[in-house]
Amino acid sequence: MVSRIFHNIYFLLITLLSNAESLPLLKVGAEHSGEQINTVYLTNAVIDEKDKKFSENMLLFESDSNFSIEPSNYPQIAIKIETQFGPGIKTSKTLVKRVINWLLQKGYKKNSLILFDRDRTGLVASGFLMDESKEENFFGVQVLHSGTKGFFNNSWFHDSPLPPTHFDRSRLKLMYKENVSLRIEEERKSYLPFPHLQGVFWINLAVPMDDPFLGIDGASSNITLGSISNYGRFSRNKTLSAAAVTEILAIPEIWEKKLFSILDFSQYQVANGQRFDSRYVGKQNAMFIGRNPLALDYYAMKILNKERKVKHNLLERSTDEALLFKYAEELGLAKKSEFSVKKLN
Repeated sequence: MVSRIFHNIYFLLITLLSNAESLPLLKVGAEHSGEQINTVYLTNAVIDEKDKKFSENMLLFESDSNFSIEPSNYPQIAIKIETQFGPGIKTSKTLVKRVINWLLQKGYKKNSLILFDRDRTGLVASGFLMDESKEENFFGVQVLHSGTKGFFNNSWFHDSPLPPTHFDRSRLKLMYKENVSLRIEEERKSYLPFPHLQGVFWINLAVPMDDPFLGIDGASSNITLGSISNYGRFSRNKTLSAAAVTEILAIPEIWEKKLFSILDFSQYQVANGQRFDSRYVGKQNAMFIGRNPLALDYYAMKILNKERKVKHNLLERSTDEALLFKYAEELGLAKKSEFSVKKLN
């Protein structure tokens, strides 16, 4: 029987849950068949104030995934949040605090944790930073953004022939007005942030949102296009946006340092993506947890599709035709046939 926490989600999610395996309470040290990288775990988003249930669910997730997040295994962790369209739609501050508290309970110190997003304006609008404050931290954890010195690593970038947006081209013209060849070279580059590349492992706290070109702006895009510079050139190109997301994800220094992603359905947007539009924002008491961000996006896209059709009478965006998943399979990141769903008690 489907748990009451999911009753308000549309029947597609109910179907997923009714077919999903329900995990029993696992004991630490229990034997498992192997790392469950392509499994998506479903739970409720609003949990008890003391976070006990969240910790229990995370123990279930770690045990079934056959890995354990401990300071001895993963000494430094960067937490990617989504604030681009804040304050309208953003990563929940409550969820961020809950994850930080869970890590502290596991023995982490706040100075071994980092919060980051690309733009300071979104962080301020979403309440993670104070506009006039010189202290760049949230809940005692350092917050990094593109305005932080050394945020982008000049030695690491994604190269693409796609031209930049008019805004980025104008900015680059001002920066390199004496050197046209260097400016043209820079137009091809999207720099990667150093939290991806300095031996730091990452947690990804994303929001499910519609995207007319990618199909979904979710976990995969948050950790990739939501982190890089010169990103606007990909946003309105169906082929290259999917290629950029999957190629950046496939960088070993990024892919091999993933811990888990969360897609939080306490706020999500099903249409008119790449901007905040309150007409298409929904709120449900559910959350996806998983190691492979592409698996989370696959099931989330199905849920957004169903609400597009049922509630707003809009066309669905095909998961079968989405280049995001096709390119991911070509690069060996994911196979849709290997995705599975389990629900956490």
